Amino acid sequence: MMHQKHSQNFYQTLCFSQKVYHYKNDTLVSEDVWHEAYKSPGNLILKFSDWNSGNGMIFSNDSLYIFQGDTLAKKIEKLHDLIILGLDVNTQNPKKIIEQAERMGYDLTRINEVSLNGKSAWIVGDSTKLCFWVDAKSLLFLKMRRVTDSTFREVEFSKYEAIQYLPVATQIKFYNAPNKVEMIEEYFNVRVNCSIDNSIFNPTNFLISTW
Repeated sequence: MMHQKHSQNFYQTLCFSQKVYHYKNDTLVSEDVWHEAYKSPGNLILKFSDWNSGNGMIFSNDSLYIFQGDTLAKKIEKLHDLIILGLDVNTQNPKKIIEQAERMGYDLTRINEVSLNGKSAWIVGDSTKLCFWVDAKSLLFLKMRRVTDSTFREVEFSKYEAIQYLPVATQIKFYNAPNKVEMIEEYFNVRVNCSIDNSIFNPTNFLISTW
């Protein structure tokens, strides 16, 4: 349903910067600015603080590459929930998205209609362990939750805005406990269907990549 509704009116690329606010015990402890670019399917690059800091991440080819001080510090196999369920789902073959969601552990056989922030929404998965919500009317991704014995992670897409008539969630909230915000991202300089060279998602080009 998400793919059917958005496949013809969603962006293939997204370029933006964001103000990043870090919180601890409900208190703002630090701020930063990140620069990011997304290209469907599954590609996201982040540069922290400034373009030349040498710090950031690349998600590509089902892997995460972490850069620290101009050096590739770590590479791990990782599917990114937010890229797949928040972005790729709208433009990619649903069979591929289903396969990836199941690999991440989501139980797609559990679907219920609920009220979220006063609006009707679909919840998919087990709300006590791993699930995500989709707006019942717009069929846009709203948030995900992952709970284990030792961790809690909830990420919410909010403040959807029409950028060149296409929906972009311009505020992302991260929670590390119920109702406890850990980080807030606020987008600015947002460009949809921006021109992106595939080379920026090649880890060997991280230091020189711009968009």
